[in-house]
Amino acid sequence: MTVRFPRLLVAAPASGSGKTTVTCALLRALAGRGRRAAAFKCGPDYIDPMFHRESVGAAYSANLDLFLSDGDTARRLLAKGAEHADIALIEGAMGYYDGIAVSSDASAYAVARATGTPVLLVVSCQGMAASVAAQVRGFTGYRPDANIAAVLLNHLSAARYPEVKALVERECGVPVAGYLPPMPGCAFESRHL
Repeated sequence: MTVRFPRLLVAAPASGSGKTTVTCALLRALAGRGRRAAAFKCGPDYIDPMFHRESVGAAYSANLDLFLSDGDTARRLLAKGAEHADIALIEGAMGYYDGIAVSSDASAYAVARATGTPVLLVVSCQGMAASVAAQVRGFTGYRPDANIAAVLLNHLSAARYPEVKALVERECGVPVAGYLPPMPGCAFESRHL
């Protein structure tokens, strides 16, 4: 089954990097532009889909879980959930490559591969400068089919953004789609399932 509609998977190197904040911000921005977005969460997480629906007003929100289902089922669920939407946003879980134990099985990476979805990597720049580029290079080069289409720099000041953006694009060959400054009042705290 080939899945053909606009979609994006929001991933990060680790939990706490800002995936939920970025996903909810994108969902709100799309709604503000009159777009209907379907939202999905990698894995069996039931809390983030509630955020997507209740707090942000996503047209649809559900889980894509490659532990409890296979790739065909994930593609079917994605296509079915997005059939009345303009775009589908998939929020990753944990780190992009983190799956079962120390494998990438059932990870956000596995979901992106199974569904052919491009990835926006959210990188927290807190406490880093040039190391941001090293981290991005590691994630884009770890697997040849990483499919990381762009990077969003989180926790970065407006003054530092131009130089960090230039560094990442020059050293890593991946576009930087934007940044979010530190916003202590706008972050979702870690949720315990």
